Amino acid sequence: MSPVDITAPRRGLNLADIQGNVLLPYGKQGFPYARYVFLRVDPRKEEGARKFLTLLLPKITSALPWDSKIAFPDEVLEPRPAVAWNLAFTFRGLYALGLPTTTLRAMPAEFIDGMAARAHILGDRPERDRGEEQAAVPPHWDAIWRHAATRTGEPSTGQVHMLLSLNAGFDPKRLAPDRANLSSLLAEARASLEAAYADLVSRCEATGGAVQIVPGHGPERLPYQDAAAVCDANGPSKREHFGFADGFGDPVFHGQYPAGVIAERAIGQGKLKPDQTWAPLATGEFLLGYVDEAQEIPGQTYPFEFTRNGTFMAYRKLHENLGAFDRWVETTARAFARHLGLDPDADLPRARQTLMAKLAGRWPDDGVPLSVAPTWDAYQAFRQREAAVEARLKADPDDRAAAEEKAAIRRQYVDFTFADDLAGHKCPVAAHLRRVNPRDALDPKLGTRDRMGSALNNRRRILRRGLPYGGPDNAMRDDAGEHGIIFMAICASLFRQFEFVQQQWLQYGLDFNVGNDTCPLLGNHGPDAKIVIPADPGSDRPPFIAARIPQLVEVRGGDYFFIPSLTGLRMLALGIVDPT
Repeated sequence: MSPVDITAPRRGLNLADIQGNVLLPYGKQGFPYARYVFLRVDPRKEEGARKFLTLLLPKITSALPWDSKIAFPDEVLEPRPAVAWNLAFTFRGLYALGLPTTTLRAMPAEFIDGMAARAHILGDRPERDRGEEQAAVPPHWDAIWRHAATRTGEPSTGQVHMLLSLNAGFDPKRLAPDRANLSSLLAEARASLEAAYADLVSRCEATGGAVQIVPGHGPERLPYQDAAAVCDANGPSKREHFGFADGFGDPVFHGQYPAGVIAERAIGQGKLKPDQTWAPLATGEFLLGYVDEAQEIPGQTYPFEFTRNGTFMAYRKLHENLGAFDRWVETTARAFARHLGLDPDADLPRARQTLMAKLAGRWPDDGVPLSVAPTWDAYQAFRQREAAVEARLKADPDDRAAAEEKAAIRRQYVDFTFADDLAGHKCPVAAHLRRVNPRDALDPKLGTRDRMGSALNNRRRILRRGLPYGGPDNAMRDDAGEHGIIFMAICASLFRQFEFVQQQWLQYGLDFNVGNDTCPLLGNHGPDAKIVIPADPGSDRPPFIAARIPQLVEVRGGDYFFIPSLTGLRMLALGIVDPT
């Protein structure tokens, strides 16, 4: 008899009670546009703010399945929204709304502090290491975040209390086979986003100042932060501005998908068990009120119903220095080509793609992992096989063998481990992919019969949400342009999950035996920043040292948020959060 998995919720999840942006990323469901609006509550007008929340509640999008929702293809429980509305709160937002002290003081310490106060822990202020200046908000942050409360001063009128996310898109089933109507569908989605924002502005104005939109985003200090999927000739893509395909390997947990498909979805994206099979992660790693991977229910506030089905989120605006990236890749790729015995002019595209793959751990064009296709020739063979299967399906959509082969190929994008590549000959041990999700690479019992699988990694997983921001025009590829990624990490414990990965794995190298080398993409880079790319063990070449990596990504601000359930929102709106 199989052992019972106590980390699985016994009766499934109450999808009607969970906010929709928690379970699944909207970008993968045909929502290429987003607008993030930050609100402030006037504590003197608490009742007006509660009335605002009460009237906003019917707009909030739950996790109930709608038509074309990829997680639940055979279930439709409510209409697909033109715009998804979701709401989250900072600690000071909950305080401004009058939550009881007993409830507030049981919140996690990192959430109470807020992200600005922990910038030195996260590596967001690398130029400051000690002293009282650690409490100051980094000067390069957007104006909206420079108003954040600090340990040395009072909160200003620019204090962020709430985040309202608006995600707009279109039903993929409306897209014509030749994509001729794509432009009109995208224009319709943008119009829906503007209409939703106008609705929100009207609702805020009706509160008489109880709820205000906080400006200060970007150089123009806009009252909102827009984000959108980067488009190519085929429309919205998975790419970000550096040119990497993104959005792979998001963790899968119990209840996230229907019982009939979750085992398949968990392959490569759940947890690797000691017997080398995959299973969904514990629900409690991502939703409060459930058992986590330690077989415990994380500490809750009072009353229990206020936090159950809720979670925490780190919102971060990550600026990308595109000019520095392009210049470094161009120069380094030429040296890399000579190292590989290639022509630095004729073979530059090949060297550039290979170098970028070694930084990220995936081939930039489509995200094929190096663990599956470690060399240029292997990558080309993989793409040819994939193209051949697509051609067979185009000729005969009912070709069952081709459909199964396509599914097997797509599974390889996530179904891999690092046990056979501990030296990093396929994927460098310092590559971004291995640092954010080491899979089984940190298993201390690798090579024995008593493997632990990914047990040491299972408690560090985060759900990734968000979209790129800034113009897609290549003429804007400089460091001063307004472009990057709105990154949102969702997890049950900001400290144990998000902060650990950010501090320990991205900004520290000893766990991966790479000394002081930080993540080549997201790490803080001094003048000696580098990544060592091991040589093919079958060759007589030495490793290649990709040195002098410039600062590629800089934080422009953000904060920690609590995403309540729909029940929690109602309790907050009605003022009935009673800890007794």
